[in-house]
Formats: sequence, structure tokens, C-alpha cells
Amino acid sequence: MASSVVTPEMRAAAKRPHAFRSIYGLTLIFALHWALVAYVNSALLSQFVSDRTIGVLYILSSILTIVAFFSTRRILGRWGNSRTALGLGVTETIVLVGLAFANSPYVSLPLFVLHHALVPLLLFNIDIFMEDRIGKSEKITGGTRGIMLGILSIGTAFATLAVGFLLGSGEPRFMLAYVASAILMVVFCFLLLRYFGTFRDPVYASLNIFDIWYRFSIKHDLRSVFVCHFLLQLFFAWMVIYVPLYLASAIGFSWDEIGLVLFAGLFAYVILEYPIGVVADRWIGEKEMMTAGFIILAVSTAYMAFLKVPILLPWMVTMFMTRVGASFVEVTTESYFFKQTKDADAGIIGFFRACRPIAFLLASLLGSVLLIYTPFAYLFAIFGLLMLPGAVFSLLLKDTR
Repeated sequence: MASSVVTPEMRAAAKRPHAFRSIYGLTLIFALHWALVAYVNSALLSQFVSDRTIGVLYILSSILTIVAFFSTRRILGRWGNSRTALGLGVTETIVLVGLAFANSPYVSLPLFVLHHALVPLLLFNIDIFMEDRIGKSEKITGGTRGIMLGILSIGTAFATLAVGFLLGSGEPRFMLAYVASAILMVVFCFLLLRYFGTFRDPVYASLNIFDIWYRFSIKHDLRSVFVCHFLLQLFFAWMVIYVPLYLASAIGFSWDEIGLVLFAGLFAYVILEYPIGVVADRWIGEKEMMTAGFIILAVSTAYMAFLKVPILLPWMVTMFMTRVGASFVEVTTESYFFKQTKDADAGIIGFFRACRPIAFLLASLLGSVLLIYTPFAYLFAIFGLLMLPGAVFSLLLKDTR
């Protein structure tokens, strides 16, 4: 007769689905809040400054985020991940409300810099929660990360579609997008208190920049996946900063049309990211899919330079293909990296997430310089070519299967 004793391991297994559901819920609200304003930030700022100056603002916010990331161990050690995330969430809510009603560059520009710095820090907090739940079960890393990225993509896709309706086809109603984003951040803070108010922090490893550099120098796989992830973040930065501006100013799409184009691209994440994570865990591994993703990403991004017709369908198809490549790269880099870390590795995880602000810094700087010397459309050809080194670095990885 089977034993009826309930072991601690059985209790932990029973709690695990609930724990993941709470993280997935937090992730969905975060994605909705972020995407409602991510693709309109540049348009809002263009009311006050030139396209080149917008790049400078992204650079300033990226520097602020990088400084914060290198202080993560000290901050988390003092305040804990839950309280840190709550403090950032409350600050983000206030900032979004300010952006909704500000009508002066002296208010809007500093608030934008702060908003753009807070977003990757909040995603980092979610990473710590996720790594705690995964624990030592690295065989499910690809699947759980795939679900998490898929949820991020679902929220981003539908929020982007909603943006088109919120802003309309006439004079953009930016206030509605920022108010809706602030309301969602209030929900985010509520979920934090409800499900993670008693979160027990691990002992975060003490890692400074020299320790992190040493780990990258002795582990070429970690270094290579970092480069691949960084290139992907460059792509994301260019898409967020320059695609909405290009579609609105050069192609002549209205904001509801731009919303449809962006939704078509983001829908690729919705249908692909979870299956990619499962395949990486069970069959192929990350290496081959990462290489294929970079090739698709390079070709489809470069093609945008030659697509100059104001017709929705070709733009939607092209945008979809860019995100097919990006989805392959995103899931595989995330899965590969997090199979080699745990929740206590706050320094390494923080450095990994610092790829995003560093990429925004470089993307903004490069884009601002290129706009001086090249037509707007040529930027996308250059961006596509810069994705090709990712295929080389991905081939250097030791496959996990």
C-alpha cells in the first residue's frame, strides 16, 4: 500500500504552480504597463526636442540604470527584493502620472529619463523572483523562461494594439496611454504585496565589476551568450526608438496603423517563445536556434531599408519576420544564461540585465550619429548588418543538448 506521508518536497512541488502563476501575473501586468508607452515615448519627446536629442535622453537614462545595476547587491542586501521592487513600482506610478499631465520640457524630459531607467530594474526584480522559484530545477528553465517571455510578449502585443486606439488617427492623445500605464503599475504593486510581501531573500553573492569580468574571462560560454544577448538588446532599442518615428514621419502611417504594424511583429513572440523554450529544454538545445534567429533577424531588419511604401501588409509581414528572428534569439539566450545562474547571483544577473540600458546607450549614440550622415531608411540596413556577428558568437557556444 502506498505511503500517505506528505514530504516537504511534495509540499514544495504542490506550491510551485501557484508560485509560477503569481510571477506570470506580475509579468503580464508589467508588460502591459511598459508597452502602453514604450513605442510612444519618442513621439511624446519629439514635441519638445529634435530626433537627435531624443537619443541623448535615452543615453542619460541608460547611464542612470547602469549605475543602479552595479549597486544591486548592496541595495538588495539592505532592502530585499520585494521592498525594492515595491519602491520602484510606486516611483514609476508617480512618474507616469507626471508624464501624462506634464506640458513642459523641463518636467517631461527628466521624468522620461527616470521612467526609462526604472523599467529594466523592475524586470530584474521579477528575474530574482523567478530564479528563486526555479531553484535547482534547471531542466525546466527553458520552458518556464519561454512562458515568461511569451507572457511578456502577449502583454506587449495587445498593449501596442491598444495604443493605436488610445492615440487615434488624429492628434495623438498621449495622456490616455500614460494614465492607463500608471493604473496598471498600481495593480503591479498590489500583486507584489499580495504574493511577494513575505519573500525570503537569498544571500546575494558579493560581486563587483572585476569579479564579473573574471567570470566572463574564464567562461567563454557565458561571455558569448552575453554578447548575443547584448546584440539582441541593440535590436530592441533601435525598434523602440526609431521604428515608430520612421513609420510616422517618413512612411506617413497614422498611429492606429502603426499599432497594427507593431502588433503584427509582436504576435510572433506570442506564438513562438514558449515552444522554442520547450524545444531548447528537450531536444535541440539553444545553439542552432540562436544562430538561425540572428540570420533571420539580420535579413529582415535590413530589408526595412528598402520597404518605402505606405501599405500595411508588407510592413506587417516584415515586422513579423524581424520578431521571428528575435524570438529565437531571445528565448535561447535567456534559457542558456539562466541555466548557468541561480537567484543568489544578483551581480551576474544584474550585469546581464544591464545589457538593455547599455544597448540603449549605444543604440541612441549610434543612431544619433548616423542620422547626421545617412538618410533615415539606411539606418535599418546598418542595423541588420550589425546583427550578423551574433550568428558567429552563437556558434561558439557549447550546446546544452
